Amino acid sequence: MYGSMQLGPVTVRPNVILAPMAGIADRPFRRLIRQLGGCGLTVSELLSVEAIVRRQRRTLEMMAADPVERPFAIQIYGSRPEAMADAALQAVAAGADIVDINAGCPARKVLRNHGGAFLLQDPPLLARILTAVRRAVSVPVTVKIRSGYDANTINFLEIGRLAEGSGVDAITLHPRTRTMRFSGRSDWDHIRQLKAACRVPVIGNGDILVPADAAAMFATTGCDAVMVGRGVARNPWLLRQTADFLETGAFAPTEPEALLRLCVAVCRETVAAGPPARIMGELKKFCSWWVHGIPSAAAHRQRIYAQTEPQALLDYLAALASDGSIRS
Repeated sequence: MYGSMQLGPVTVRPNVILAPMAGIADRPFRRLIRQLGGCGLTVSELLSVEAIVRRQRRTLEMMAADPVERPFAIQIYGSRPEAMADAALQAVAAGADIVDINAGCPARKVLRNHGGAFLLQDPPLLARILTAVRRAVSVPVTVKIRSGYDANTINFLEIGRLAEGSGVDAITLHPRTRTMRFSGRSDWDHIRQLKAACRVPVIGNGDILVPADAAAMFATTGCDAVMVGRGVARNPWLLRQTADFLETGAFAPTEPEALLRLCVAVCRETVAAGPPARIMGELKKFCSWWVHGIPSAAAHRQRIYAQTEPQALLDYLAALASDGSIRS
């Protein structure tokens, strides 16, 4: 239940984890979530081991952690055991406290390279990968899986036992199949079954959109930690609210004014940091999420996406944040 989770020498406290969302959980976003509180572990975006072993600059930059990210996990994917072991060593050298193996990503570009959820179809290969990584590094090794590749191959229990036998320190289960991607409802009973079948900690993931969802997942599955993903994009306080709710039964709701003030602060920091070529895309992505729920949100999103200069966007958001009419 709620409190902390121990993975070898690494303590995850609180046992509420930010999911490794591609295109969202970059270093600035992870730093923001850590600063808001309630997050016991952050995980890098999904990184290709082939890019790591080839020393591709952009991928190596994505391995860097912010000083506030402790503990920090780097998540990698691939299909060659020797390359996975090499990449895991480089992840530890880059500062990873935990190495996480992705065996659940449903993205086509990952599947084409026989990584991510593709490995659910080849348990012997996944076992060789996990064993190779476990032998290569001394830090905790975890694996993230799905319930199965499709509805006809639900094999999470087989994969979980295989992972445990390969020496992993914890298993994260997103209880959807690869073909479901993020549609439908995740089957939390799969998390319960995996927890009952394995001795290593089990982390539950899927459909935690409000704090009460996390409490329900802990209560119904017995999982050792929860991993929160897409809900954080629209509400960056969700992990803090979840940790507060699990501890006290109450939490402070997110106010529109606070979201807009956060927008302005993030914009200022991003504009100051650069690089200019990527600034506008990053700013528009987060700002369009964070005006969700205020009056005339669709019109504000259109104005946000119409901006072409960082300072103009910052001025627009600052004016919006000071407008007392945004409270619904």
